[in-house]
Amino acid sequence: MTEANGKRSSGSGERVVLLHGLGRTRRSMRRLRIALRAAGYQPLSWGYHSRRHRIAEHVAHFRGRLEELAGAEEPVHFVGHSLGALIIRGALSEPSESAPFPLGRIVMIAPPNHGADVAERFGGTRLARWFYGEPVRDLEEGAPPLDWLGLPATEFGIIAGSRRFHPLNPISYVNALRDLEYEHDGTVEIENTRLPGMKDFLVVTAHHTFICNHPQVICQTIAFLKSGVFARAATRITR
Repeated sequence: MTEANGKRSSGSGERVVLLHGLGRTRRSMRRLRIALRAAGYQPLSWGYHSRRHRIAEHVAHFRGRLEELAGAEEPVHFVGHSLGALIIRGALSEPSESAPFPLGRIVMIAPPNHGADVAERFGGTRLARWFYGEPVRDLEEGAPPLDWLGLPATEFGIIAGSRRFHPLNPISYVNALRDLEYEHDGTVEIENTRLPGMKDFLVVTAHHTFICNHPQVICQTIAFLKSGVFARAATRITR
């Protein structure tokens, strides 16, 4: 059996749970799922109604679903995009109940771990609540629910994006008009993705909404699941 905490994962038959972001579906993780299967993992792409509930409710529901993995002998890894990463973080952090399986590594992709400035400024509007649903209330910078999530009780790496604009993301236009000075992925500030205790941190030139399709993100996710660090050929890595 392979484990996290410094040991290399072979990927042979180990499960990887994929959780998509706010307003997205399981289809948004399709390329990553295919690549993980080719690398020898068993990817499980779980869907959820991202807009209907606040973060605490999503975490509670996700913890319930983890019982489906009870009895697994090999480590179970987790990869979450944006809101999905926050849900994974909350469900697998201290002092949550012990997982009913060996816990592997976690990769958080573009996670708003400390919220997003755009949510703080516009999250209270009717338009934002209509478009993004209930979770937007918890995604303001420094919102108490984000601290409540805690820290994952296993090795985790974080991938952030630095491409500011994409024509298919409405928030890109808002942030473009604001001409923000700090680095962001069109939605989330890079600095707001960081967490204490992260094993590695990576910045890729990718946009928030479609970052899971980026070839480098896919390769680096697999690299971290296997070894606990990102590959050194990345665009930019800072600790």
